[in-house]
This record gives sequence, C-alpha cells and structure tokens, in this order.
Amino acid sequence: LEAAAPLACPFSRMLARLGTSFSGNFPEMSVMKGHEGTIRATCFSPDMKLAVTASGDHTGRVWDLATNKAVATMGSCPKNLTGGGIGTGHEHVVSGCDFSPDSSLVCTSSNDKAVRIWRVSNGECLAILQGHMQIVNCCRWAPDGSAIISGASDKSIRGWRLLDGGDADMSKFKWGDGVILEFAFGDCSSSLAEDHNDTDEFQRLAFKRRKHLPNMKCLLTTMLGSTGSINALDFSAGAGLSKGFIASVGSDMTPRVWDCKKALNIETAKSSLHMTMTPHSRACLTCAFSPSGALLATGGQDCAVRLHRVSDGTLLREVIIGDSYCTCVSFLGFDDTKEEDAKDGYFLICSGSSKIKVFDVRDEGFHKMLPGAGRAVNTIALSRRAATCQTTSQTSQPGSVGALNQSLLIGGGDNVLCLVPNIKI
Repeated sequence: LEAAAPLACPFSRMLARLGTSFSGNFPEMSVMKGHEGTIRATCFSPDMKLAVTASGDHTGRVWDLATNKAVATMGSCPKNLTGGGIGTGHEHVVSGCDFSPDSSLVCTSSNDKAVRIWRVSNGECLAILQGHMQIVNCCRWAPDGSAIISGASDKSIRGWRLLDGGDADMSKFKWGDGVILEFAFGDCSSSLAEDHNDTDEFQRLAFKRRKHLPNMKCLLTTMLGSTGSINALDFSAGAGLSKGFIASVGSDMTPRVWDCKKALNIETAKSSLHMTMTPHSRACLTCAFSPSGALLATGGQDCAVRLHRVSDGTLLREVIIGDSYCTCVSFLGFDDTKEEDAKDGYFLICSGSSKIKVFDVRDEGFHKMLPGAGRAVNTIALSRRAATCQTTSQTSQPGSVGALNQSLLIGGGDNVLCLVPNIKI
C-alpha cells in the first residue's frame, strides 16, 4: 500500500502495511474464565497484583494474577441474561472499570446509567453515583485518588468527588456497615447540599437523611463541550485536583483534552476544555496518554490510530491499521519512571480482529502483529514497565525488541481474560 498525501504536521501521513504475523497464541499466556458475557474493559491494579474486568453479563470481577482465580465478583449475573433480567449490582452491561490508587477499591460504569464503587477484598458495593441521563460508557479513577470521572451517551463527562467531613481520601472512609451510599442528581451542575433542587425522581438518599456516614457528601462537576456520546476517557499521569489533564473521545469524532484542576472544581468545570485535536473521520472509541503525558493516542471506527502532541495539539502521525475498528490503544515499551518518553517507545494497538498490532511511535518502518487470543479482541491493558528494563538499543538489534518487562491483559468476545506475563516482540 502506498503512502497517502502528507499532512500539515512534522511527520507524513502513513498508510501502514501489516507486518509479520506470528502463528498461534502467546506461548506463556494464561486464561481466566468465569464471565458469561463479553469482556468490555480491563485494567491492572496499581500494585500489579490484581486485574479487574467489566462484562456484558452485568458483573465485574477482580482477579488474582498469581493464581489466575477470581477473588471477588461485583454484582451477579441475572438468571435470564438474554431475556433482560437483573441480578444484584448493576442492572445492565458493565462497560468500564478502574482501580483506586491504593488498589483497595474499584469503580465501574454501566448501561444502567450508574457508576458504582466496590470493595476489592470481598466485592461489596459501597456507593452508587447517579446523574447521567443515558448509558455510561466508561469510568476512570484519578491518579491522586481525589475523584472518579465518567463519560456517557448524554454527551457529558461527570467528575465525582466524595468527601467525608472534608476528607477526600476515599480509601480511608469507613465504608460498609451493610449500607450502600447512594448519591443522585437531577441538576447535574452543583453539589448535593441541603438546598439542592433535584427532582423527586432523583432524591433518594441525600446525606441529610442518612444515618451511616452522615457527614459524607458528593461534589459533582460536569464537563461540557462534546457534541456526541463519550466513549473513552484517560487521565495523564499524576493528574488530580492540582494538575494534569483528562482526555476524552466519542461519537463526535473529535479528541478533547481538559484541564483536570478546572474540571474537578464546581466553579470552573464548565470552562475546563483545554484544547481539541484533529478529528477522526468516524467515531472515536479509545484514547490513551503516554506515561509522561506528552503524547495522546486515539483510535476509532475509521480504522485509524492518531498520535497527537499534547502541548500544542499537533497531529504527529496517523496509522491505518487495516479494515477493523481500533477498539483499544495503549503505549508499550515506555519507561514510566522517567519524566520524558523514551526514544524507543512503541504503541500497542488492539483492533476488532484477533490480532494485536504494534507500531513504532517514531519509526514508520516498524510494524508487527502479535498473536491474538483466538477471537475478537475488545480490550487490552498493559502493566507498568519495570524500572530495570533495558532499552532496545542496549539489548536488541534494530527491528528487534525482545522482552519489554511488561505484562498484557487481553479481553474479548469469548468471555475470557488472558494474561501474557512478559511481552516479547
């Protein structure tokens, strides 16, 4: 395939040829079974000991990566999954999941329009956050632990901050006591205070009527500016109340970057849009910051992955990955212990096919395919790179990378989570 006409950016637009295909599955891949529906999202815990999955069977699960066993199930699968029944927990497909920074809690999003917080140790539901008017497609926990963000088909991004007597560290709350805390908003622009003007439909357990943790309140912020469904979100490293960025993509095709400090503040959230990036030609499905936050990768239904520079929004590169949607993108081979992205970084692309495709961020001549898991790949997640990992130039010949000291999670349409303990290219 020939290269397309150059774009107005430092790099030329490239229509990439698919590289070498390696037959068979990863030789060291382990499999975790238990879900009864497609795995929609997955991620590693910050301590790298656990993984969490979100599934079409209305549940989330926490997995011990040392034993490949589920240690907690969040919610229950309805008796008649295809007939529209409900179990406990979420009442519809679980679409997204993420860990708290200390790995003790998990947040999930769902097609039931709600976000939930769960205890990792036993799968207990601790809180329900309601305010979106339509399906919630994704959720992320701020790296500083201060907030959860969620994106939905109602074109909004919500920021949820729980405070207990002024304490914002959710890992220290006295959760539980058999009570699920519920915060619900009709007017999704202000905090749930005693003078809130929510409609009767959304008045459920306001904190002024609650006996358990009566001083806890929820501050809700709303980021406006998107003109379509929000499909994916990401935080830059270390982002939170005082610094960093939020990335969002959706059906309006335009990647956006938000000022995190403004976005999580009630007074400034509605004006927190930092910049927009070059639009895709069809809906965007995925986005990811590089470990340093200097780069943003986006992908979508146009079968393309775009690489943007965050400082000024410049489109650095576009790669056409084939004839399948790009459903997930993540950076591979970057050393997240360094402030600057390594010169030999790669980004890893997962498409709707059974193959996982790898392209070099800077070298347009490098493109390979990793073996898939034998079925459509919906989502992937990468562990942090080990601090002792050697660079490509120190360990490999040009065009060969070898082991990268990163593990890979693969979730797909066969309801199975796969773990590859050390990726080799």
